[in-house]
Amino acid sequence: MRRISAKPTVYLIDGSNFSRSFRDHPSQAWGEKPDALECEFLDWLDEVSRLKPFRASCFRVIFDGGFRQVKSVPNPSINIYFSDSEPADDILLERASFMFMEGVRCVIVSSDGEIRRKAAAERLMSMPCDAFFRLCDNELRKKIR
Repeated sequence: MRRISAKPTVYLIDGSNFSRSFRDHPSQAWGEKPDALECEFLDWLDEVSRLKPFRASCFRVIFDGGFRQVKSVPNPSINIYFSDSEPADDILLERASFMFMEGVRCVIVSSDGEIRRKAAAERLMSMPCDAFFRLCDNELRKKIR
């Protein structure tokens, strides 16, 4: 994927995987604690969701573990879920499979190779977190110009 599509899309994001994978990203001064990383990731996603290419899309972020406060500012385009005792990987694949069967365009965003292999085997679209980040970061830079 070379650019973000303006087509309505549900982005199913592996939230724990995404927030941890950019702890040391050079363009972000993100915190060290997992909860702080999650909050800063969601702030970044909030900004991304307001960009023109994403106006018709929504983001469903699934974090590993039980409920915790991660976002205080509501955004109707972003839904946050917690996997509790179930692996977030299973939830991502299950939801993507259901949406695919219903004809809903969706993309799994995760750097977990196993999730992406399973998605490919089921003909589900997926992309690694770093690719999604770069594409979104390019759109954010366009907004600044």
